[in-house]
Amino acid sequence: MKKFYKALSDQRITLEPLTAEHIQDMRKLSGDTDIWTWYTEDLTDPDNLEKWMAMRLAESKLKEKMSYAVRLNETGETIGSSSYGHIDWVEKGIEIGWTWLGKRYIGTGINKHMKFLMLSHAFEKMGIERLELRTDEQNVRSRKAMEKIGARYDGTLRNHRSTQGNRRRNTVVYSIIRSEWPEIRSTIFKGF
Repeated sequence: MKKFYKALSDQRITLEPLTAEHIQDMRKLSGDTDIWTWYTEDLTDPDNLEKWMAMRLAESKLKEKMSYAVRLNETGETIGSSSYGHIDWVEKGIEIGWTWLGKRYIGTGINKHMKFLMLSHAFEKMGIERLELRTDEQNVRSRKAMEKIGARYDGTLRNHRSTQGNRRRNTVVYSIIRSEWPEIRSTIFKGF
């Protein structure tokens, strides 16, 4: 896994392996409650953010996740995070998730750049056969974003996990498989 956990970059952003040094930048971004509506945790609380960072770092060290900080190339500022998780090297499956951006970067096209880097790395470098994306069933924005990058709806995991306010959420699962990636890359990500 170590050989795959490296910086990923295009003309607009760089995904850097998450380190403890990113916490200061994350604090600046995490104060807006609107960005956490559908996230399983509210990271506006500095203690929650610290725990979240510690968990991502521990999971990366244990090779359970590969978490990244998203850096805007033009300014050098950290603007969010995303991770690979549920990595199954035997069956060659992976999930992209735990994604968030500072409020002013939502809807700017950054997410598409993030997904392009992570999808191409997963299929072209890591040898992944199946890639999943998941979200709260009620998160319409996220579902549409998944569909816009060519992911197909696979189904719903009912009463799947707890989220903020002790609410149980239904989780929708989308996927892209290796055989679909060349067409997705040449159409949806044309010019990337």
